Amino acid sequence: MKYFFLVFFLIFTSCISEENLDLQTNSKYQGNYVGNFSGELSGEINFNVSNTGNLEGIVYYNNVPDSSQSISGYVMTSGKFNATAKSGLNFIGYLYGTTMNGKWTKGNLTGDYEFHKK
Repeated sequence: MKYFFLVFFLIFTSCISEENLDLQTNSKYQGNYVGNFSGELSGEINFNVSNTGNLEGIVYYNNVPDSSQSISGYVMTSGKFNATAKSGLNFIGYLYGTTMNGKWTKGNLTGDYEFHKK
């Protein structure tokens, strides 16, 4: 019985997402993006997607002087992305076209974002 669980565990943990197998070398999403987020927190977001799909940027909070935070994440080949700041501010969605919108979260706080590709 313990071998059954061992085999099951190995099979389960060795499964890799099909998207992860498709490593990016020239991401169609690469470029600079800018926009705003609103809700229980608000501010501006500015980030860059590299040719490998890595996302790096900065979030500037409104109504908080000299308040900015770096964000980082990854854009999959499907355009699905996830970008997170150390504070827990998290942007999730899909990059498509030139204008994108979606939801952000930070703990129990939520809101909307909209950004566009420069």
